[in-house]
Amino acid sequence: MQKKNKQLIIPFVGLKEGKHQFEFEIDSTFFEQFEFSIIKKADFKLVVDFEKKPTLLNLVFKLNGLIYSNCDRCNDELAFQASGTEELIVKFGDESFDETDEIKVISPASYELDLTKEAYEYIHLLLPTKLVHEKKSDCNQKVIEKLNELNSKIENTEIDPRWSALSKLKDKSK
Repeated sequence: MQKKNKQLIIPFVGLKEGKHQFEFEIDSTFFEQFEFSIIKKADFKLVVDFEKKPTLLNLVFKLNGLIYSNCDRCNDELAFQASGTEELIVKFGDESFDETDEIKVISPASYELDLTKEAYEYIHLLLPTKLVHEKKSDCNQKVIEKLNELNSKIENTEIDPRWSALSKLKDKSK
């Protein structure tokens, strides 16, 4: 599935209890390690507020950056500004536990925490369902004109007589 990215590992075993902060730069090479990543090109800054307690680790991920993708409307390249905050609690234990999105269980013998999977998922959660230019005027106008032309052709087509007969049945059932 993925290669280990050494840049997103926190060696927590030597840290004193209390609050710490770690910063990571995430670029396109980070996403290359995931075979089916939706994001291919991006530049992110990840700040992790890390609180070490005797029985758990409390992490707050602060993400801010740009995702480069193609517009879903005109297919031109666009840069999408994304930012967000996520929280993760890391517990120590050997018991089987159904991990949730907010809780992760690691072995008490662990000495470092790999945040690669979580950073990958959190950045993907920042993607909107539809990625388009903010203004339609920023889109490629030749593509927009062609889409409008094709859309008007679809609206002007006549309804198949078999379907019009069905709509008559629908009107009688009311």
